[in-house]
Amino acid sequence: MSITTTIWFAVIVILIIVMALIYYDRLYRRMEKREYGFVFAANNRLSLILKADNTRLWTYNVATRKYQRMTPEGEFDGIEFTPIDFSRFFDRDDFEEMRHEIFDIRDGKKEMMTLHMQGPKTEAGLEQRRYEVKVSVLQRNEQGKPTVILGVQRDITLDKNQRKREREDLISYKTVFESSLVDMAFYDENGILTDINDLSVASFQIADKQALIDSNQHISEMTRFDNLDLDNLEPMRCTALMDMGQLDEEGRKSDAVALQGRLYYELLLYPVHDDYGELLGIFLEGRNITEMVQTFKLQEQTMKELLQATEQVKDYVENINLALKMADCRIMNYYPDRHTLQIISDLNKPQYNLSQIRSLDFIDTSQRMKARRLMNQLDHRSLEKVDTRLKTIFPGQDGENTWLAFNGFPMYDENGRITHYFGMSRNETALVQTEIKLKKETQKALESEQLKNSFLLNMSYEIRTPLATVLGFAELLDIEHDVNDEPLFVEEIKRNTNTLLALVNDILYLSRIDANMIETNKAPTDFAASFDSHCHMGWSNNMKPEIKTVVENPYDHLEVVIDEELLGKVIEMLAGCSISFTEEGSIRAKYEYRQGCLNITIEDTGIGIAKEVLPHIFERFCRDQNQRQCGTGLVLPIIKGLVELMGGTIEFMSELGKGTTAWVSIPCELINSEKKKEIL
Repeated sequence: MSITTTIWFAVIVILIIVMALIYYDRLYRRMEKREYGFVFAANNRLSLILKADNTRLWTYNVATRKYQRMTPEGEFDGIEFTPIDFSRFFDRDDFEEMRHEIFDIRDGKKEMMTLHMQGPKTEAGLEQRRYEVKVSVLQRNEQGKPTVILGVQRDITLDKNQRKREREDLISYKTVFESSLVDMAFYDENGILTDINDLSVASFQIADKQALIDSNQHISEMTRFDNLDLDNLEPMRCTALMDMGQLDEEGRKSDAVALQGRLYYELLLYPVHDDYGELLGIFLEGRNITEMVQTFKLQEQTMKELLQATEQVKDYVENINLALKMADCRIMNYYPDRHTLQIISDLNKPQYNLSQIRSLDFIDTSQRMKARRLMNQLDHRSLEKVDTRLKTIFPGQDGENTWLAFNGFPMYDENGRITHYFGMSRNETALVQTEIKLKKETQKALESEQLKNSFLLNMSYEIRTPLATVLGFAELLDIEHDVNDEPLFVEEIKRNTNTLLALVNDILYLSRIDANMIETNKAPTDFAASFDSHCHMGWSNNMKPEIKTVVENPYDHLEVVIDEELLGKVIEMLAGCSISFTEEGSIRAKYEYRQGCLNITIEDTGIGIAKEVLPHIFERFCRDQNQRQCGTGLVLPIIKGLVELMGGTIEFMSELGKGTTAWVSIPCELINSEKKKEIL
């Protein structure tokens, strides 16, 4: 092969390689562009899904304890929220519940949790939003512990309202069905029994309601409905005489029905059709009128006997009047037709007739709704007996309002129709007052027992150490010892005695909190004027020259409705804890009012709290990593108890060797405020 041929061959090979490189470069760019398009399309699809499903994503960083939200476009905007700032997106109580669930996931107690939460309270006329929030682990560290927690928040307000309407409709149906004053049963479009109410169960003495439904009883098994045409069904009413023995012989009586004998039964049947005329089901109403028939017959006989005994009744009138007077009772009749209450205190004197409105005027305002419901029940001719107690406006002998007990029953005419209700009213004021006093004394006894048990439990926990020290040094004084050691013995006895006294005081105070014996007394208070003094009061007992204390007070005036005494005690105890665990550096105290809450922050540069100790700091007699306690070991439980008593929350954030920050948030009502000019 010549040199020229070799050169041309090499040139051709080089050209082929160059063309191949160009081809693969374009192919790579095309694939890269297509992959970018896939990613861009996926982000768009995620954004559309989030918007269509009313969903937002957010994360919680375990290390920083801060939240970050994803925008509706599916991207994180880089804005971080502290727990207090993030809580404004939710109802306060729901957010606290969610935070506890997040802490459980952080601590490995749970993998995920679904919560139903509400948005922040809105202005009048605006609907409060509802959310379904699913919380799970997004990232873990090398040790498998969660570092980032993901929250998927979906707006379910519309779904919630729809389910609420459906539930209300179902509840309305069940309420009407079960609260009906007559027996009710429902058969499906094929005439098969699907449901009966409790009155039907009682009327037919059904031992097992579900067994009767499971037996697929057909409506044709009911007397008078043997030849029922389901295709051309019309509403109908009838009265049937049911012979349970005969139905049992014919095999038409269910084993679940225990009723025996014969009964008169009034029936009302009406079908339910859809918009196209198709049968959906059949409602059957009925009532056992056997007792009514028997009562009617008995009334006829009684009337005859009353006519014969008219003369004897006259002899009893005076005895009845005397009995009414001695028992402080009155005869009462209520007539539904006239809506009139008749009162008879003496059979020989004129009767009092009161209208409904006039009758209600004599009832105490707290009992008028109950009295109105009773009269409405009587107006509808209820078959139930009257047995109730009402508070009136009439003063008794001791000046207290009088309580009257009403007992009565319906009266029927010859047609079995209720004409009126006859009964008696009795003065039960003394009995009611006795019941109230007994209830109060019982409650006091329970509170006293609870306080005693709580006190004994706390006393037996850590009171032995200082007591043993006092006894030990006291015994050293009784034996042979060096006189020069006596000041040391006395000093130790004093120190441990003071510790014992402080411990007993804290135990007593904590026992009062446990027994709910501390009450909050909210009043308008200028918090800006008292905040500084509470902080310095807490620092004064252990002030050190190496520590710089700073109080940030952004208001000239901040008048809010709070319990200033309890809140001041919380601030002083928190300030005292911060200075006890700070050897040098600074302590800063500040506060602000935001969204109906007074938020107080105390941060120091002390020794800090270890991560494994931080979740247990509110436990009684908890010790830190150096086996040290805050005060007697009950200070933090007392602080937490007082904060919760005022309806607030408290939280600690700490890093070992770098200090501790405490947040206290107390709900309160703002009256007026005036910020300092330099702050403005």
